[in-house]
Amino acid sequence: MIKALLVLAVVAAAMAAGHLLIDEKGYVLIAFNETTIEGTIVAFVIMLLLTVLAGWIVLKLLSVVWHFYRSTTGHFSNKRRIKSELALNDAVWGMLNDDAHMIKSAFAKNDAPAQWQDHQQAMLAKAALQSGEQAQALQYLQAMSDDAQAQVPKLWLNANQSEQALALLSQPMQQKKPTPAAVSSYLDGLLHEQQLAEIVATLSSKYKQLDLATKQWHDFFKRFFDSAKQQASDYFSQLPKTVQAHAQLAYLQSMAGQSRLENVHDALIKLLKKGQFSQLSQVLAHAKGVDVKLTQAIQMRLKKQPEHSELLFCLACMANAEGDFELAAKIFASLPEQDWQRYWIEPALYSFEQTGQFQRAYQLARHKW
Repeated sequence: MIKALLVLAVVAAAMAAGHLLIDEKGYVLIAFNETTIEGTIVAFVIMLLLTVLAGWIVLKLLSVVWHFYRSTTGHFSNKRRIKSELALNDAVWGMLNDDAHMIKSAFAKNDAPAQWQDHQQAMLAKAALQSGEQAQALQYLQAMSDDAQAQVPKLWLNANQSEQALALLSQPMQQKKPTPAAVSSYLDGLLHEQQLAEIVATLSSKYKQLDLATKQWHDFFKRFFDSAKQQASDYFSQLPKTVQAHAQLAYLQSMAGQSRLENVHDALIKLLKKGQFSQLSQVLAHAKGVDVKLTQAIQMRLKKQPEHSELLFCLACMANAEGDFELAAKIFASLPEQDWQRYWIEPALYSFEQTGQFQRAYQLARHKW
């Protein structure tokens, strides 16, 4: 605006100065219909400048008034926005802490911002499921947009809407290379529905898309073989070799827990010969039933390494499985304190209880973990 005024001033000065130089005042005549306006150039320039200046002042006043209006009327909308953001923030913390009450309280008086409405419904659905309110959870899920519903198949599963959940989970699997998250979620959905044969088929074709950590593989296959029971061996043999490596520990533990040590005898002997005592001990911690040859093989290895704690633990577990609780308790009691692992406690407690050593069992349970 200031630049425009300066330009007008320069032009006006030039026009006025031109006539002054030739000693003429200049003359302007404006006529329309019966109205006539006349005057000197200098007078018209001054009037033009005054008009422009008045217009500029009016615009500035209007700008100030508009800004004041926006600041007063926007105050309430800002408060609503801040409250919405705080509600969303509290709900997220509640979800991370699995605190259903905190999620419900966060959205009790204020909704999340408009762009987070689907997320609000999903969090409320999860909170309802944690509280055992499946019907309410289903209402929240159905209130979500179609695209958002496809993002929470596990909530549909937990709401006992298996058909809907598996339909959503199977959609990404039609792609040539589904994402690791899509494959993992689909497998979890199948496991939830006990569709074990379909799990094996999916792993056979899509295992390369998975990037699970060792613990995630183990936890998945532990649940898988716990469900498979008598069919565990058949399913394990159908898995690709690469996947069998991830499934082996959970499979061996399942077989040991079902008193089927003879079915996996060769695999356990191989662990022993390779010196993989940690894996062997994790399997035998679940051992039930008798495998005399395996016990003898462990004893032979102990002759070479008589103070190896994991081997001693394996022998104690075999004694437990064979019903020789006195021997098992004696071995467990001799294991060095610094070598104890978390999974050693349950077999040791069992042997102490079976031999009436309740004080020792109490001390072990209290002081270990």
